[in-house]
Amino acid sequence: MNTQPLTPHQRLTLKGMDTEQLIQLIREAAANFPDTSLIVTPRIDQSGQAYYWVGLRYGSTELDFVLPLNRNIEAFILCFLLKGKDGLTYISDCSPDPTMTRGINWLQYHHYRHLEYAQEIRDYIRYSKGRTFRNRKLTFPFGSIVYSQEIENALSVNRTI
Repeated sequence: MNTQPLTPHQRLTLKGMDTEQLIQLIREAAANFPDTSLIVTPRIDQSGQAYYWVGLRYGSTELDFVLPLNRNIEAFILCFLLKGKDGLTYISDCSPDPTMTRGINWLQYHHYRHLEYAQEIRDYIRYSKGRTFRNRKLTFPFGSIVYSQEIENALSVNRTI
């Protein structure tokens, strides 16, 4: 059972920042707030581009934003999830890689690659605005990755994501 107190966060959605600025924001939050954590939801947009919907939590604030991906950014996020500010790597290229999802089931591939690093795995059903979602949450020392899939009927859920 989780005994950590619930921290209410002021949530703000960021728009208009480029990928390099968002990476820098993560670096600055981690450097200045020891409680910084990330909530990452991997997704693929309509054009097939991989991205993360990120919740950057520090202090009493959560900043939500879209972070387009390439392999270096994906590794940067995993390193942060595992080691916090001590794991932040240098990224020379912040441009999205449109080929990351070609020829593979990227979300499933992402899940299996990150599963081995998780401290805890939790499956649950979530309801939002009349819709039902099957979620799997992988917990890391400095945040989590949440895989979410909409389902039609919660009673027909199969256990794999």
